[in-house]
Amino acid sequence: MPERPKQVLYSSSVPKAWKIEGRISATNNEGTKIAGFVLNRQNGHYQLTLTESSGFGQMQVRQTEQGLLVDDELTKLSLQEWMISELGWYFPISKLENIIFKHAEVIMQDWQVEVDKYHIINGIIYPKTIRLQRTHQTIKIKLLLQEINLK
Repeated sequence: MPERPKQVLYSSSVPKAWKIEGRISATNNEGTKIAGFVLNRQNGHYQLTLTESSGFGQMQVRQTEQGLLVDDELTKLSLQEWMISELGWYFPISKLENIIFKHAEVIMQDWQVEVDKYHIINGIIYPKTIRLQRTHQTIKIKLLLQEINLK
C-alpha cells in the first residue's frame, strides 16, 4: 500500500459540485488510447469532455433532465449504455467520486482499483494516479488527476 503524506487534510465527503481535469489512458486488445478529460458534477448530473491527445478532436457527454447529450445531440442511451457502446467498458462515476473524495478503497466485482500516488491541492490530499483494471477482460484504465476544483 502506498504511503500517504502526514500532517495534511483528507477530504471525507463527496461535494455536491466539483470539476476534475486530467489525462486518461485506456488499454485493451486493440491498443492504447490517450486523451485529456474534464469531468464535472453539478446539479446531480455529470458532464465528461474528452480531448484527443493531439488536441484536435473533442467529444462532450452531458447528463441532463431530458437525457444524455453527446456533442449537444440528445440520445436515448444512459451514461452507462453510452460508455459500453463507445468505450467498451463502464466504471460508475459514483464509485470514482468515493475514491477521489473519500479515499475509499472501492472493491467492485469486476474491477481492481489501485491508487499509487497522491498530491496536495488547496491544502487537501487527493489521489494523483488511479489505476483500474477489469478482472475478466483485458482493459486497463489509468487516470492522472491534475486539477480538482470544488464548486
